[in-house]
Amino acid sequence: MKIQYLGTGASEAVPALFCDCDVCRRSRETGGRNIRTRSQALIDDTLLVDFPADTYLHVLRDGLQLSKIHTCIITHNHSDHLYAEDLVARRPPYAQMEDETPLNVYGTSPAGRDVLQVQKDYNEPFRQECVIFNPIAPFVPFEAEGYTITALKADHDPYCDPVFYLIEKGGKRLLYANDTGIFPEETWAHLEQSGVRLDFVSLDCTMVLVPCEHGHLGLTAAAQVRQRLMDMGLTDGQTVFYLNHFSHNGGATHDDMVAPAGEQGFLVAYDGLTVEF
Repeated sequence: MKIQYLGTGASEAVPALFCDCDVCRRSRETGGRNIRTRSQALIDDTLLVDFPADTYLHVLRDGLQLSKIHTCIITHNHSDHLYAEDLVARRPPYAQMEDETPLNVYGTSPAGRDVLQVQKDYNEPFRQECVIFNPIAPFVPFEAEGYTITALKADHDPYCDPVFYLIEKGGKRLLYANDTGIFPEETWAHLEQSGVRLDFVSLDCTMVLVPCEHGHLGLTAAAQVRQRLMDMGLTDGQTVFYLNHFSHNGGATHDDMVAPAGEQGFLVAYDGLTVEF
């Protein structure tokens, strides 16, 4: 299995549009891995995770051909994870595609409402061959593109029914968990009952060096989640742990973060990073 981190920033990205804080200033000056666009990932060049406004930038920067991607799973409907208006660009006359296989979008009901609202705003439903929204529920596995995918409840804004994902295929298991604080007990119970052994874990670290346990994670709380996964036997010494989804308000650039994250057993994701496991 392969994961490509297209964007690794929180909602404001790094550097933020209007911000003059130390992290944003130094990120502008140094560039490189310190620049973070809004969060998005691609699994095996096939399965897209989230659809932020920066999707267009990711297409240009990373040479993606979105017409060939037919499945997108949405964590929640905050605009840095679902910019539904850009889905209009997949319908004629905005898009002329040789492959007319629809884009299947999966998410909880608030994400579905956003997709339907865009249709209403443009006074035309998405054509059946264009975009199809598929509602999902936490802890109920579904199949897509040969993957078994399970949405798990996240500790985040309750009004958006947030989830993160357990993705399984070919004996490999990926836990992609951003926009969550320390996992809800329902999620811990489901993971324990499933008895999975995780090969790769991507954890939220929005608040970076600032302590945070609810809504998002900081490094200290992310380390607590990592330890609990280890204690439950869901991960082991072979599991790869990455931190993802960083805010400039966390007090550290990518370069600043590498050493303290490493001390806690984590690698630090950056835009464009590809990892095979």
